Amino acid sequence: MNYSLPNLLSLLRVFIAPIVYQMIISSDTTFIFYALIIFSVGAITDYLDGFLARKWGDTSSFGSFLDPIADKILTNSALLALMSIHIIDVWMIAIIIARDVLMTLLRVYADRVDRPIKTSITAKIKTAIQLIFTIGILFLLSFDTHGEYLSKWDSIVDITIWSIVTLTVFTSFEYIVQNRELIRLLMKEPLLPGIHTMIATFLGIGFSPLAPGTVASFSALLVLLFPITHFQLFLLSSITFFVSIPSITFIESTYGDDASIIVIDEVIGVWLILSIPIISHSPMSVFISIVIFRIFDIIKPFPINVINRQKGPIWVLADDILAAIFTIFIMFTFTILQIGSNLLFMR
Repeated sequence: MNYSLPNLLSLLRVFIAPIVYQMIISSDTTFIFYALIIFSVGAITDYLDGFLARKWGDTSSFGSFLDPIADKILTNSALLALMSIHIIDVWMIAIIIARDVLMTLLRVYADRVDRPIKTSITAKIKTAIQLIFTIGILFLLSFDTHGEYLSKWDSIVDITIWSIVTLTVFTSFEYIVQNRELIRLLMKEPLLPGIHTMIATFLGIGFSPLAPGTVASFSALLVLLFPITHFQLFLLSSITFFVSIPSITFIESTYGDDASIIVIDEVIGVWLILSIPIISHSPMSVFISIVIFRIFDIIKPFPINVINRQKGPIWVLADDILAAIFTIFIMFTFTILQIGSNLLFMR
């Protein structure tokens, strides 16, 4: 991993994204004003990292992958927050995020076959409008969260968000037309191996040059965009466990034991954590859970390290499931301690 200044600026946008989200949904004018400042700084780094990379000749495949990903994480986190406070409709956000996810996966495949995709002018315009729109909304909300100022700009807000959605759909077709040869190449991939690859790599995320396990863990949170219960998440993680076994077997036969591109085990671990009713689906609780899970999965303390040394698809899945169980235990302990402290102060 190349920890140059341009790449560190890109990583900064990834780290501030959840902070911006929490500040916006707080409905506190002070926090929203801070979110406006932090988001604006993040938007500036989007230009600055590319400028510095070109000026210093410090461009890399890692930086080319990370820069647009970091941009999408920051902008979509802010848009999701605006959706949570009922400024943007859910279906609009679904279109924007779906397009970004699919284009990211196509970029991953394009880099894999050495046919990198260039960002179109229209896509850059769409991104610029999204940034200006988000900054404008946050500016108005930082003065009044009740929407009195915002209501005066209803027509402009509606026109802008519809423009963003329209450009999102247009650029999707634009990329399809411009990269039709690449898509034809993708479609020629053998069906069964292709399915195994998509499952084991969680729709291609495993090919990410940037911490594929961590990227997959946070990508697994997309399931929370749908109205899903804890029990349904448990069923989903259980079914995916059995479905992924032949896919992991296939990938291991091609790329070696527990290849880094296999990330479905991290996804199952995250879904298992989210399926436990005592773990709230609030943004902060989910974020803390994923961080703890990744720490266990990366450090691999005993007995996770013992399981990790075993060979075979079951063991590939088992160490992440155990890391998920440890995470659940810690979150359960935190919850009990919090309840206990609340009862103590109430006395």
